[in-house]
Amino acid sequence: MSVFDYLSVLFSVILGLALTQVLQGFRALMLARSRVKVYWPALIWAALVILIVAGAWWGMFAMRNFGVWTFAMYAAVLVQITFIYLIAGLAMPDLPSEGVVDMRRMYFSHKGWFFGLFAVAVAATFLKDFITTGHLSSLSNAGFLGFFFALSIIAAIVKAPWFHWSLAPFSVAAVVAYTALLSFRI
Repeated sequence: MSVFDYLSVLFSVILGLALTQVLQGFRALMLARSRVKVYWPALIWAALVILIVAGAWWGMFAMRNFGVWTFAMYAAVLVQITFIYLIAGLAMPDLPSEGVVDMRRMYFSHKGWFFGLFAVAVAATFLKDFITTGHLSSLSNAGFLGFFFALSIIAAIVKAPWFHWSLAPFSVAAVVAYTALLSFRI
């Protein structure tokens, strides 16, 4: 068993729990569908979180080639995926057992934390890349991360519903384009 094999167990558990959080949230919505007032931006963000978790998990595999691991490298990865887990928990919050579930109200009551954690996760990604590789990301990767960092800060502050209706599908398109342009290969 290599060092990466050993360390990746905890990474995989945390990312698996993040994925579970979102999927259980979708399941809860389906079970409570008769009393749910759907808010599409919330559903779009939850689906995007699934893509981000999968992308983070996929990206972790590239670290298998690191010959030496330091505690700083381990901690940097752990911090990044911890924030991803927290984002996943807010993407699909727990539903009350009774009464109407107003997804719009839930979205706006958690948006500051949700997008604030997104910004912190992006900053943690920069830090992880620097600590694990010894240099900053490629220019295209750094550009996208910087753009998403700024967008997350703006989204945490802006309360206008039209902005959030526009932001969700735009973010999906941006993440899909980013993934396609970088054509992640292991």
